[in-house]
Amino acid sequence: MPENPDYLSPAGRTAVPAIILVFFLTASMPGYSLRAEPSNDPGIAVSRVNAATVGKYEKFEIWLDLNNVSFVNPYDPDEIDVYALFNTPSGKEIRINGFYDDYLEADQWKVRFSPNETGRYDYRLFVNNQGGRGSSETGSFAAVNSGHSGWIRQSENNPRYFSHDDGTSWYAVGVYSPWRNTQERFDTYSKYNANFFGLWNITYGGLVNGTGLLEEELGIYNQLKCGRIDSLLSILEKDDIKLMFAIWPHDLFSETVWATMWHRNPYRELVDVVDVYRDSLVWEYSRKKYRYLIARFAHSRSWGIWEIINEMDGTDGWAQGRHREAYDWVERTQRYFTQNDPYGHPVTASFSGGFRQYRRELHELIDVPNLHLYPTQGWELQYPEDTLRSAMYNYAWAARRFWDENFMKPAIFGESGAEWEYYHRDSEEYRLVYHNAIWASLSNGLAGIPVWWDFTFLQERDWEKLSYLAAFVGGIDFANLPFEPASVTAPGADVYVMDAGSEAFGWLRSHQKENAGGTPVVLEKAGNNRYTVSWFDTWSGREIKTETARAGNGRLELTVPSLPQSRPDVAFRVRRR
Repeated sequence: MPENPDYLSPAGRTAVPAIILVFFLTASMPGYSLRAEPSNDPGIAVSRVNAATVGKYEKFEIWLDLNNVSFVNPYDPDEIDVYALFNTPSGKEIRINGFYDDYLEADQWKVRFSPNETGRYDYRLFVNNQGGRGSSETGSFAAVNSGHSGWIRQSENNPRYFSHDDGTSWYAVGVYSPWRNTQERFDTYSKYNANFFGLWNITYGGLVNGTGLLEEELGIYNQLKCGRIDSLLSILEKDDIKLMFAIWPHDLFSETVWATMWHRNPYRELVDVVDVYRDSLVWEYSRKKYRYLIARFAHSRSWGIWEIINEMDGTDGWAQGRHREAYDWVERTQRYFTQNDPYGHPVTASFSGGFRQYRRELHELIDVPNLHLYPTQGWELQYPEDTLRSAMYNYAWAARRFWDENFMKPAIFGESGAEWEYYHRDSEEYRLVYHNAIWASLSNGLAGIPVWWDFTFLQERDWEKLSYLAAFVGGIDFANLPFEPASVTAPGADVYVMDAGSEAFGWLRSHQKENAGGTPVVLEKAGNNRYTVSWFDTWSGREIKTETARAGNGRLELTVPSLPQSRPDVAFRVRRR
């Protein structure tokens, strides 16, 4: 009604506008009613947002109001499909699925999004339900610069290594902590500058896994566990630690092989365990769970790698010969995440740590080739008279194999260590094995140090060695320089170098004497350039000496300087002046 006091005046009542006459005449015609018919379409609107301005790679969260919707299972997108379309400052459109959050009985629909551009983002919300479709008004928020570098992915410039979303390098330095996680463990990661955290979806206790499986009953997602994962990501974001999350530990697909947890997997209601890789109904339930995981967690800059299955040979399907079905399942799952994760988190999968479990076909299917390395599971001693050297050789050789077989992907040793090294976990030699393994893997082109199994097997001095390596790699631009294995020799020592022309880094370990000082090193180098050479004590984390050297006749000749203490190994960096 017009806001005009003359509307109720005598003149106003007698002078009826023509448009009103037309309205009354039309409304009196057969088939028309003055009463509006109620809409059956679902409705969706913004209830509130967490902020009007967020930093790059930080969370923008929308709480939603839904009306005129009907469903039995809020986690089933076939019943109710909630999503948002975001328009970025550069003109891209990104679909972000919504999810139902009932942690601590929140009973709330949400959308979570993380921007990787600065500027204004516009968005609309949509809901599909009962054959109808609803949409919201357009909303917006502003993204501003932050101190974050974003998610990790394969580097565009050097695909053998990882980069952050903004192109800066990321080298994985971490330890597996698959269960029983506590604040003490998180503090340890932070104290020693670890940046990579491995976790399983299993029931073996701790902050996250003490709450059960993600899917305790078919199609229903454990909200207590999901809420704990939210908390874990907040903890990891504080220290910029990336999570590798194993959606399917081998236990959950095993009824007879190794650890058996099939009796806890709700998919047992659908199929026999051997059929889990090929069954279409199992795939439908899995696909919906993956969608939920992406919607709820993938925005986080600490969500690192999707480990879609851990040690596939530990499952009944593989053990009973369903190999083609298993590989097809990996390919289908990899493709799902590639097509549906808007943040592009890489995907990995693995076999167990025996020598014969290197599976080229698997590595070709996934984003991140992932070898598990447990020497006592069939890895022969390369040097029978020198077990320590043989232990080191396993890591060096296995890392270099990814280069020799031309995998243009960042490769990792997703599990190593535990009780399957050549020495007992409480021995001094075990500590040396760990020290040598992380440096040999780095200097042979692996995209991260071996992810030791597990947290409980490392002592404080092992964590200190990890932190020294973390400091050493902090200044290396893995993602943007063309590092590749170099030709290098040193008498009486194993020496490995990754060279990018203008820069190189390497590690040397003497196998003939306890002190590597004085060992000559010859690195093939074209040209007659001058170089700055920095020597690094891997046992104290300190730089020993910086000097200059000139290449000539295709060689750069160096000599390991006198070491502060008698040590068999040393790391070094070479940079063109």
